[in-house]
Amino acid sequence: MNEPTEARLQMAGHWLQIGHPERTLDELQGLWGDAAVDFRAYLFRGAALHALDRNAEAIDVLKDGLALHGPFLPMLQVLGSSLRSEGRLPEAEAAFLQGLSLDPNEPDLLIGYARVCLTAGQAQKASALVERAASYAPESVAVSAARAQVAFALGNDRDMHRHSTEALSHDPEDPGARALHGTSSMLTGDSRSGYNSLASAAASQPGDPDLRAAAREAKLMNHPLMLPLRPFQRVNPLVVWIGAVAIIYGLRAVGLAPLSFVFAMVWLAFCVYSWVAPPLVRRWINRKWGS
Repeated sequence: MNEPTEARLQMAGHWLQIGHPERTLDELQGLWGDAAVDFRAYLFRGAALHALDRNAEAIDVLKDGLALHGPFLPMLQVLGSSLRSEGRLPEAEAAFLQGLSLDPNEPDLLIGYARVCLTAGQAQKASALVERAASYAPESVAVSAARAQVAFALGNDRDMHRHSTEALSHDPEDPGARALHGTSSMLTGDSRSGYNSLASAAASQPGDPDLRAAAREAKLMNHPLMLPLRPFQRVNPLVVWIGAVAIIYGLRAVGLAPLSFVFAMVWLAFCVYSWVAPPLVRRWINRKWGS
């Protein structure tokens, strides 16, 4: 392989590593001959397509690379992740298991398989896989992030926040860690930190509509007009309603009818406010964000 094509391959890997998959594809376009079928060309192209959510294309590229070069752990990892993103869970599991048959202790493969299990609703199995990965890479941002995802699946909001904070401490610039930290902060009532992390994650990945929507909702909860509603953010509305009715009738039952009437009027005003304020604030935010 001549020096210019080797330099192109190295530059393609560089762009991928720093989060510019579209530039990776540009570099790979110019390859020819042996360089075009180099195992790195297949890996970088597949990983770039996966990063751009072009998963069907990524799967085809990676399968071609594996057919030509044989089992290669990084290719199997990206293939498994792409298959999971496409909802092809049995095939994703097979890809990760093939990789783990070659190296049972590879943390990235264990975490990838754990994410397949989470998608399939097997949180306990995913947790065991993540802890196994942690025994080999305890300081990995991917391990902390996976622990946070498992905690979310199990409904443990505080554990999720702890692990996502840990992931962020390992790599403050990682968009995935920031998204998890933002989500966990919102779930634990820290809407300001939640918005800051989600907005940062959305800014670093402008093509991700889910992140943008999450940041917009966090912005909504941080608006001053939403302050009266924050204490009820994580409470089932039916529970709040039943509690209010119980208070109204309870006050009447103990002979405090005037106080019961005042509470009922305050509660009615609060209900009207909760119906009117969020749509108005959301409309203003959507207009400001250009959507």
